[in-house]
Parts: sequence; structure tokens; C-alpha cells
Amino acid sequence: MTKTKASHHGPTNRAPVVVKTRWPVTTEGGLLATEVKESRICTDATKAKLIQDIIDHESVHGLCTKTFIKKVRHQVRPRTT
Repeated sequence: MTKTKASHHGPTNRAPVVVKTRWPVTTEGGLLATEVKESRICTDATKAKLIQDIIDHESVHGLCTKTFIKKVRHQVRPRTT
């Protein structure tokens, strides 16, 4: 005999799976992340950190501010003397 009643199937105690964002959602964030990804002077670890910083900034502020964009570009672009 199998139990098929709804009372037998209770809720689980597992936490729902949260899908993390892997790429910025705004246009400015996407362009900035692409610029970071294509940078020649940054290491892969630095690129991953900067892209995560962009995602985190968007989640807090809703968009990328001009000051934040300048800060990231300063780290990505080659320095001129």
C-alpha cells in the first residue's frame, strides 16, 4: 500500500537554491564588464574580482555611477606617462 494523500507530503526543510548573477544586468555595467574582460594589463583573478565588484555595486545602487565607472576604468586601462 502506498501513501498518496497530500498530508503525507509535507514541506521540506531545505533552503531554496539562490542563483547568483554572473554578469551585470545594466547596460553600463555590461559595457564596463566587457571592458574589464578585454583588458590586457589585468590578471584573470583581478578581472573576476572587478566584475564581481560591478555586480555587487549594481545590486546595491541599481546602476553604475559615474564615479564607480571612473574608478574601475582607472584600474583597467594602461597608465600613460
